[in-house]
Amino acid sequence: MTSSSGLTFYVTSHGFGHLNRSVAVINRIPPEIPVTIRSDPSLFAHWGERLQRPARLEPHASDLGALNPPGDSARTDGPGTLAKAAEVHRRAMNMIDDETAKLRDEGTAAILCDATPVPLVAARRAGIPGFLLANFTWADIYQPHAKKLGPDAGQTVREIRAAYRHASTLFRAEPALKMAWLPNVVEVGMVVSSGVDRRAELRAKLGITSSEKLVYFYIGRYGQANLGWERLERLDGVHFVGFHSAPSGPMANLHVINPTEWTGADLAASSDAMVAKAGYGTACEAMVARVPFIYPPRTGFAEHRVLDKALRNWGGGIPISSRDFAALRLEKHLKKAFGLRPGPPPFPSDGASRVANHLLEVIRARERTVGDI
Repeated sequence: MTSSSGLTFYVTSHGFGHLNRSVAVINRIPPEIPVTIRSDPSLFAHWGERLQRPARLEPHASDLGALNPPGDSARTDGPGTLAKAAEVHRRAMNMIDDETAKLRDEGTAAILCDATPVPLVAARRAGIPGFLLANFTWADIYQPHAKKLGPDAGQTVREIRAAYRHASTLFRAEPALKMAWLPNVVEVGMVVSSGVDRRAELRAKLGITSSEKLVYFYIGRYGQANLGWERLERLDGVHFVGFHSAPSGPMANLHVINPTEWTGADLAASSDAMVAKAGYGTACEAMVARVPFIYPPRTGFAEHRVLDKALRNWGGGIPISSRDFAALRLEKHLKKAFGLRPGPPPFPSDGASRVANHLLEVIRARERTVGDI
């Protein structure tokens, strides 16, 4: 295939769940098809941890995501988010002609956005398909906050929603908000990379016996200094494994794993339980691995309600109060988790293959059209 058959992926900088979801699709694109990934440069090293095929990384930022109060990633700063989102969206739209020209000049066959909206406008203007992979849009997340903030915030939401409407197709990834206002919806189920059960290897690496419990502990890559870390060491017979150490220093039963050697999906599949914030990636990884999942509430983030509902209905989700999570009072929740045997996820888990196959059909159709000229 020629370079004119390339795909470009635009990925929001908000959270690693979007990166992990997109890379599940990208890794299923044959290596002979050129792939460009446009995202915040701060994510470049983490793409390297997950990519299994060649891809060109280019800096790009055209959405904000959501802002959290300092040290509290369970809440959303509504006023701060809307003010900054308006600025970022306006700046991105002012550069839309440049992005459109870039897509035309590169001969891009199609783009996929997760879940940034402005490149969809550029794709429409360039005359190429613009796909949206999402379980929510930023318009859905911002709308409840905008209602409290007045007409300027409402105008920002309307402008962002208008950009999303340039999508030629929405790949709706469960668990998802309805997003009924978007046309051409393709239901793809869960878009997730299934992990490999490496528990024997992990236990041997960490010196953990078969009688001790192993818990995948993930609260974000930047940690939270205000949590009750000291309580973790009081839990006899329970070992926690994750990607970051405690701010207070090393702990005998908190083990740090190299993210270039282990994925979150692998850790989920190799553990007896998970303790994490309920983002799209962590929720799907827990469900597909059938590992009980302890998670706190998230305030002001509309996605949480659908994730919470899916986890509860699945049977392996264990919600914990904000107070218990902040203090890391996990004893009774872990006891419950270790007694659960959840079944399969409530949605098909082959969404990454479905999305990749759809994109490949677009590539093949373009190649046939070029060949007929």
